Amino acid sequence: MITSGGLGTMGYGLPAAIGAKVASPDKIVVDIDGDASFCMTGMELATAAQYNIGVKVLVLDNCFQGMVKQWQDLFYEERYSQTEMANPDFVKFAEAMGVKALRIHNEQELPEKMKEFLEYNDGPIVCNVVIEKHEHVYPMVPAGKALHEFIVHPDLDN
Repeated sequence: MITSGGLGTMGYGLPAAIGAKVASPDKIVVDIDGDASFCMTGMELATAAQYNIGVKVLVLDNCFQGMVKQWQDLFYEERYSQTEMANPDFVKFAEAMGVKALRIHNEQELPEKMKEFLEYNDGPIVCNVVIEKHEHVYPMVPAGKALHEFIVHPDLDN
């Protein structure tokens, strides 16, 4: 696993995944990206398409800068500022670059489409997963806290 380690480096996923796939062409490489992060470096799909780099990109699409919004929910009494996204159609975006793309709208589609996504081996592929707008991601490390002070879930005693 390659990660930016929670350093707030939006846009890291796709370029890192492309590099990992070039370095290890026989391994399955999956970039799990939020929609805001993908919007920062999504044009790198053109590189993956041009050189047929078989990276798999899973875009979690909730039309928010999810981690920033999560901080605003947990620490700033839901006072939102500049976190809502007006996303492009990620499937059309990928297809415009010659990249195969899928969309998952609900839980029922998940098993079949994930199987197709993971088994695709003819070049890069994008899977746009539409998720609930208010879904949070855990665990997370709050600002100014050490790694051992991470939040597992706000409803659990950490």
